[in-house]
Amino acid sequence: MAAEQDETIYHEVSGGAELLRWFGRVPSFHDAEILSLDLRRKGQSTLRLHGWITTDKVGEGGFLMLERQAIVSFALDGIMDLQLDGFSHQNVIGGLILRRAPDRPERRGHLALDPLPRDIEIELEPCYGLDGLIRARSVSITLQPGAPNTMDA
Repeated sequence: MAAEQDETIYHEVSGGAELLRWFGRVPSFHDAEILSLDLRRKGQSTLRLHGWITTDKVGEGGFLMLERQAIVSFALDGIMDLQLDGFSHQNVIGGLILRRAPDRPERRGHLALDPLPRDIEIELEPCYGLDGLIRARSVSITLQPGAPNTMDA
């Protein structure tokens, strides 16, 4: 599960403050489902996922009820490194960590661009299916309240 993270990064990226307002805190994205990952050599790439807040209320069927559901899109510009594993028919993450990209000496030979201190990294913690790291020059966030329809899933 995602470690407690500093909300500062969300105030530094476009759309981050709106995401914090929607969820009322830094979302862990525990058990969030990746809907799509569109990678582009040039231009903007996009990671879309379905996230929510799990409550302690039990609904029909004995399942915990979800609140504040949203489709969250992370637009990535200048992707310079990827480490991805485990794509499947369903891609559930243990959590998502958004942070300034740390120095990873073991990845220097894989970087498509020279690293800068303001680079962003998204870590998709493993659960079932896709997980890994994405390093980019910049990230912006948008959200659409609600659950995905069957065409989005």
